[in-house]
Amino acid sequence: MRLRNVYLLLAVSTVLLASCGDKNAEKSKKSDSQIVAKVNDNEISVHQINFQLARIGGLDEAQSKLASRKILSRLVEQQLLKEQAIQAKLDRDPRIVQAVESSTDEILAQAYLDQQLSKATKPSANDVNNFYQEHPELFSNRRVFRLQELIIDSSNGKQAEIEGNLKNFKQVNEVAEWLKSNSYKFTANSNVKSAEQLPMDILKKIQPLKDGEMVVLPTSHTVNVVYLVASQSMPISNEKATPIIEQFLLNKNKNSLAKTQMDALKSQAKIEFKGDFADMKIADSAEVSATEKAIPAPQAESKSNTNANQADLEKGLSGL
Repeated sequence: MRLRNVYLLLAVSTVLLASCGDKNAEKSKKSDSQIVAKVNDNEISVHQINFQLARIGGLDEAQSKLASRKILSRLVEQQLLKEQAIQAKLDRDPRIVQAVESSTDEILAQAYLDQQLSKATKPSANDVNNFYQEHPELFSNRRVFRLQELIIDSSNGKQAEIEGNLKNFKQVNEVAEWLKSNSYKFTANSNVKSAEQLPMDILKKIQPLKDGEMVVLPTSHTVNVVYLVASQSMPISNEKATPIIEQFLLNKNKNSLAKTQMDALKSQAKIEFKGDFADMKIADSAEVSATEKAIPAPQAESKSNTNANQADLEKGLSGL
């Protein structure tokens, strides 16, 4: 009985739509097919869901279906809150108006930048191969390190004294005992790090170490003692490294293009700082961080582990 009622309803609807016949009705019919929800007098379209799905990316069919439902639920809630905000006249609040204008400015600026960066030159096969050969510590000689670290507080002005005495020790335990006996403040930790998880400047100092050796890495307020407990060779082949290097070099080209573009815009514009900022000058543009994206690391592991390592390789490469 219910199925018959559905068929009857569909038949009636078809007749009513056909009777309209004009272009406006056809346009309305097409528009209705894109509406996925109505909230009071407002409509939510499938395009709004697709826009959010595109921002997430990397979803299979089943995941997209589930995500679509969650997105639609959030859009409904957002619409309800928006209506309440308008009723409360928050859309006229100067702070809200300014926030909306600021968001619009950011979106337009980023859209133009993305358009320009799409012109960035892709690296050649020769560029990729040269990069692989020039950085064996990240690829052909890649290692995984088991480290012990002592972070010594040197803000008391005794950094030179600490560094001088550390030359007398070869074992991290000896260093710890000396620090305790001389009442130096320090913290200790141990961890396992692969080459790409280390900043490049630190990797260059740890890479030459043999198991059982340590290195002293001073900073402005601390003296760090890093002891290499053990290490394991885990190289990445040229073939697996190629997409990583390609993405990194492409991002680097985008950064360079972004800087060139911004420098050109600044040179052509009339820019004047006033008030408390009158002493400012037009500084050279820094590399645009928005173009730096996580570089996927080829791992013979599960998808979740691979995703967890994407940002790690970026750390190693970003120091170059």
